[in-house]
Amino acid sequence: MSSRPSLRLVPDLAPPTPVVSFCGHCGQAPDPSTAALNARVCGRCGLGVIVTAAADLAPRERESFLIVDTQLKVCALSRGAERLLGLAEPDAVHLHVSEFLEPADAEAGAGDALLQQIVSSAAMGFAPAVSVTVRPTGEYGVRYAARVGACGPPEGALIVLGTV
Repeated sequence: MSSRPSLRLVPDLAPPTPVVSFCGHCGQAPDPSTAALNARVCGRCGLGVIVTAAADLAPRERESFLIVDTQLKVCALSRGAERLLGLAEPDAVHLHVSEFLEPADAEAGAGDALLQQIVSSAAMGFAPAVSVTVRPTGEYGVRYAARVGACGPPEGALIVLGTV
């Protein structure tokens, strides 16, 4: 008999979070056919790249969202977000997220830096999803409850906009 302790299996403390795929433009899940599941571009709208996110973060039907890269620049904008923010996706891509969204209490001070930190941490995959309240930059009286968390590939932050 050996004096070394025996190895044993240690169970995971938390079950893995379910992950879902969706289009970065229309928000729809890919068609369940095998070919569509392996496609990189959405077979429904033909405009968005297929990305994944935690099931509780991913946009639900008719929810608006943005996808932001690790430099906090907009990579994708859903149809609904185009309507909410009053611009077309090509006009938003590669611009800093702060040009479109700011904390709902931006006049309180450090909120903008905190929002950027939350989005940056999510884009790098370092933080769990969080809920924040945002508004379109420079607009008053309009607020959105936002869920912010990691998505990919490529690495990015998903900002799902809902009503307050």
